[in-house]
Amino acid sequence: MNLTAVGILAVVFLLIMVRRVGKFRLPIWGIMTAGAVFALVLQTISIPSAVSAVQLDVIAFLFGMFVFGAALDKSGLLHSIVLKGFTKANNKRQVMLIFMLTTAVASALFMNDTVAVIGAPIALFCAVRFGIPAVRMLLALCFAVTFGSAATPIGNPQNLLIALSGVPDAFVTFAVYLVVPSVLCLILSYFILARGISADAVVMDKLEGVFDERLSKICMVSFALILFAVAARIACSFFGYEVSFIWIAAAGAVPLLLFSSKRFELLKAVDYRTLIFFVSMFILMEAVFESGVLQVLLPESLTVSIPVMVTAGCHLFGLDMGCRHFIAGFLDCFLCFLLDVYSQNILSSPMTY
Repeated sequence: MNLTAVGILAVVFLLIMVRRVGKFRLPIWGIMTAGAVFALVLQTISIPSAVSAVQLDVIAFLFGMFVFGAALDKSGLLHSIVLKGFTKANNKRQVMLIFMLTTAVASALFMNDTVAVIGAPIALFCAVRFGIPAVRMLLALCFAVTFGSAATPIGNPQNLLIALSGVPDAFVTFAVYLVVPSVLCLILSYFILARGISADAVVMDKLEGVFDERLSKICMVSFALILFAVAARIACSFFGYEVSFIWIAAAGAVPLLLFSSKRFELLKAVDYRTLIFFVSMFILMEAVFESGVLQVLLPESLTVSIPVMVTAGCHLFGLDMGCRHFIAGFLDCFLCFLLDVYSQNILSSPMTY
């Protein structure tokens, strides 16, 4: 066994937890990249192995969804959908409910990273416009994107890795195990966050959210193609065929890059730091895998490949995905409840940034 790679991984985890050395704040992607570089320099993994360790389908999917997310942001389409939903709200609690439902559904389809970035300004807008404490709206966004994204294999990168590890009929499997607990956790988190918020009526003015009409129309075409690609994957799975996740991301990104005059702005807005993080993570985890340490610590059936080890914790504790997610979500909500009880004065105070 070669413990060098394991030592590098331990240092990486420690720095990610600390996130600061002296006066310098360390970005997570930079820490992971440094770990991968050290793994290569110290020859714990060969360059050919490092190249083959990178799962290009994951990187391509993330890139495509980041392009689509950038278009949603710049066009204002998602802003417009959420704001129009607010016109149906009669009070502050309903504003929060509509916000959580919309962002949860969006996270299930467009990845939670994308929706979190776009949703943060909307959450703060709600805080100012409707007099809802900013802390509650931001917590509502966190809960919504977490629980919403957990219900589909494309909701977050972790789910995608699990799906690519060999989960049969990924969309159907995730829906069977995770939709119900995700909805229950979302409802529970709403009732916790809505405590103490007055049911006063809100006055709705006409709200405009679209910034770029042409780009928003192309976004709607991309959205329709994404839904079609998802439906095609689900339908084909019943006949023994698997439509690659790359096609789903391509459905969202290709129309925008081909027909939008802002294609270079969209490419510039892609979160390349996250892409670098995942490339580095694949390399470092492959170095740890080749060290032989994990094969000693974990059962042989769980150390076939890096993606399989992502689900190792679930199997080791004997919990299926739905049960594990529900318990984690319930504990998160319970902790939020404790925070609400002991911080009532702060959360109920007028919004401060």
